[in-house]
Amino acid sequence: MNGWDHLFLTTIIFIVSWLILGWIATFLGWILPAGLSFLFILVAWVGGIFPDFDLHWKPILGHRSIVTHSVFAPLLIVILFSVPTYFLGWWTPVDRYVIAVFLLGCTCHFFLDLAPSSRSVLNRWMKNPLEAVAYIEKGIKAPPGNITYVPKKFEKGWLIGNGLALVAIVILAFLFIFPALGL
Repeated sequence: MNGWDHLFLTTIIFIVSWLILGWIATFLGWILPAGLSFLFILVAWVGGIFPDFDLHWKPILGHRSIVTHSVFAPLLIVILFSVPTYFLGWWTPVDRYVIAVFLLGCTCHFFLDLAPSSRSVLNRWMKNPLEAVAYIEKGIKAPPGNITYVPKKFEKGWLIGNGLALVAIVILAFLFIFPALGL
């Protein structure tokens, strides 16, 4: 997938996820911040393209680095930005949602990287939707390719496992970490 594919598809996945989260929040009695959907879409975009910042460090990390395409870099960014705001008293109730949306954007990126990346899927879709579907199916059957230091046969498991780990971290944060900190 190229950058535009990641942004477009992350937006669609985010909107669907936000609607599902809204339903779950209503069921659990949580109150989601209203009127911040645009902010959350921007944060989802940042999360959706964040793992590809390794393109700027390609000679050192390689593309699809095990650092950026795992839980390590997204969690490091969350810690670097949230710990100071918490201890300086700048934390707001919206911050926990921003963290969750950023991590879910990264998760979308990992899952979208399961599809092929040699050409834009959106361009193929515009020209011939059936060709785009066939291209995605072919890509899903083949390994994603070039995740540095991960053997080809484990690449899909690496992306899926790290994506699911980020989702689990978001759930655990909302159920245990944020309430324990009084957030």
